[in-house]
Amino acid sequence: MRIPLKAWYFISTVDEKVVRKRLSEFTVEFEDPLMIKINENHHAVITSFGAVVFLPFDEDVARLVSSRIQETLTNPQLVEEVEDRLFVETDKEGVRFFNNEIWLPSDYTPTQMRIIAMLLAQSVALDYLDREADRALEALSPHIGDLSRTGNIKISNRKILKNIGFAMQTRQAVLTNLALFDKPAETWESDDIEDFYQGLHDFFDIPERQEVLNVKLDFLSENTRILFEVLSSRKSHNLEIIVILLIALELVAFGLFEAVR
Repeated sequence: MRIPLKAWYFISTVDEKVVRKRLSEFTVEFEDPLMIKINENHHAVITSFGAVVFLPFDEDVARLVSSRIQETLTNPQLVEEVEDRLFVETDKEGVRFFNNEIWLPSDYTPTQMRIIAMLLAQSVALDYLDREADRALEALSPHIGDLSRTGNIKISNRKILKNIGFAMQTRQAVLTNLALFDKPAETWESDDIEDFYQGLHDFFDIPERQEVLNVKLDFLSENTRILFEVLSSRKSHNLEIIVILLIALELVAFGLFEAVR
């Protein structure tokens, strides 16, 4: 059987307990992450960090579940530009990983399918964070170019602080929400599941993509810090000039006053 999986991503974090109540007519098959049975043929895995995986993917079912989830979110935006997908073949002789396809034997377990969904969820979350980091770097690039070419920059302290805030917020998401990169409990109980998990981890390039994202965030943090220091120094220099001019004007005025008197 060929099973299509697709992951969508919401900007807002998800309160799984609230979502569980909103989807109370469906059967909960697993609690962490929340896995619900929508009908005999469709399931969804809902994560606290905003990723939802549908297996198999069906547009109508996905829209229904997503609309219910959105009702519980502080920011209901579904990031349409970001999604991740793959196919699972369940009638093979062994486990194998390909470009966008995973082979499982016919006696595959629900645990295997859930771990695939968990890593697909993490993958789409990384896609979103990486895209946001690229956008922040792209916005910062012209100002770095100005500083390199002219020794001056045209950017407000507010924009610099927004970039600093973005880098901090994204790093927090990686270190907290996406700390769900921790191994599933089942990997500690079975060597086969551990091997399966590690194979999937490499299949999705999770460590490499995390490292690339961290490098981008480090670069963004360092350069926004430097630009902020340049702006602060320039502001301080301008204030010094203003003070000097005020003192000079005061001296001139005093001189004129003495001459008139």
